[in-house]
Amino acid sequence: VEPAPEVIRAFEVSMILYAEHSFNASTFTARVVTSTLSDLHSAVTAAIGALKGPLHGGANEAVMETFEEIGINPSETHEDAKARAKAWMDNALAAKKKVMGFGHRVYKHGDSRVPTMKAALDDLITYYGRPEILGLYDGLEQSMDEAKGIKPNLDYPTGPAYHLMGFDIPTFTPLFVASRITGWTAHIMEQLENNSLIRPLSAYNGPDERHID
Repeated sequence: VEPAPEVIRAFEVSMILYAEHSFNASTFTARVVTSTLSDLHSAVTAAIGALKGPLHGGANEAVMETFEEIGINPSETHEDAKARAKAWMDNALAAKKKVMGFGHRVYKHGDSRVPTMKAALDDLITYYGRPEILGLYDGLEQSMDEAKGIKPNLDYPTGPAYHLMGFDIPTFTPLFVASRITGWTAHIMEQLENNSLIRPLSAYNGPDERHID
């Protein structure tokens, strides 16, 4: 059975937005490996290894895990779900809990990719008739903005979008990889066009110079 146009569109949007994103940790890893004149498969494997770290990959999974921790009730109204989400976020921030899906190392005033993915998520919510998902989304976002002024990143709308599409949470990061492998490959090809071994310098930070008698 062919998916609904809203599902196809949301999936395509996520794949496009995830495909490439400058010199993030995994992309830089791929270029470093490529600069040694290793092969493409090794460079991509190294990039996946970098993405495995929770400070770089898996945030869309964590977002959906947060939704599940709060509780997803398809019969709940938007406002009721929003109130529960706000209360959860207020408690999480008071406990200094790290909440994934917010903030970005580059985008300090909001991730420019979010509005496009959020529009696709809104279409899915309307298609499936799931206002409680939007309530959870709005509640967490509003509470974080009011308390910290921190905006969502791309993983925030993508997590619930994949959930509504029917994907299991452990598949979210592999879906990211299926998209980002195009960007990694483009960077690998670019690195090879004018290659030079990547060898960053480091600044020494240790004991002062000592003399041996």
